[in-house]
Amino acid sequence: MSTSLPSQNETTKGRRSQRRIYDIIKHRIVNCEIPPGQALYEDHFAEEFGTSRTPVREALLKLRNDGLVSILPRKGTFISQITVQSVYEIYQLRRLLEPGIGTEVKDHVDPDRLAEFRTLFERIPFEQELLQDWFQYDREFHTYLVECTGNGMLLMLYEYIMNHQQRVSILAAKQPQRLQETAREHAAIIDALLEKDDARITSAILAHIRASWDASLRVERIYR
Repeated sequence: MSTSLPSQNETTKGRRSQRRIYDIIKHRIVNCEIPPGQALYEDHFAEEFGTSRTPVREALLKLRNDGLVSILPRKGTFISQITVQSVYEIYQLRRLLEPGIGTEVKDHVDPDRLAEFRTLFERIPFEQELLQDWFQYDREFHTYLVECTGNGMLLMLYEYIMNHQQRVSILAAKQPQRLQETAREHAAIIDALLEKDDARITSAILAHIRASWDASLRVERIYR
C-alpha cells in the first residue's frame, strides 16, 4: 500500500492553521488573558480551533522559542512565569538599547506622527477595561522609534523584548496612576525628540524606563 504525500495546498493550509493558532495563543499570553504559570493542553486547543493536535503542538513549540511557554518533560506545558530575574533582564536590555535608538532617530522621525502619538496618550481613557488599547498604542510608539532606525535585526530583537515587556506592563498598570504617569513620560520623550536634543532624549527615555522598572518591582508578588 502506497502512502501519499500531502499536497502543496494541504501543506499551505496546515501552515496557515499553525500560524493562526500561534498568533491567537500568543496574543492571549502577551495580554495576560492567560496568566503566567497556567497549564496548556493541546487537546483543548485542538477542540477550540477544530484541528488535530499537530498544528497546536507546532504553535506551542514556536511559543517556547519565543520564551513565552515552558515545556517540561513528564510535567506538561505552561505559560512561562514572570520572575524578578526576567524582569531585570528586560529593563537592562531597554536601558542599553533605547537611549541610543532615540538619539539615532531624532532626525528621521515624522513630527506629525509623533504629534498623533501625543494626542493618543493625552486622550485615551485610563480605565482598566481599555488596557489592551492603551498598550497597543504604547507598543506602536516604541516600535515606531525602532522602525525609524531601518534596522531589521534590531526590530526583531525589540519585538521579542516587547512581547515580554507587555505582560509585565499590564500587571504593573493595575497600580493607581501608573497609566497617567506613563502618558506624561511619553510626552516628555516626544518633546525631546522634536527638539532633537540628545541629552534630553536620553534623560527622558531613561526616566521612563526607571519609572516602569520601579512600578514592576511593586508587583513582585506575581513573580516566581
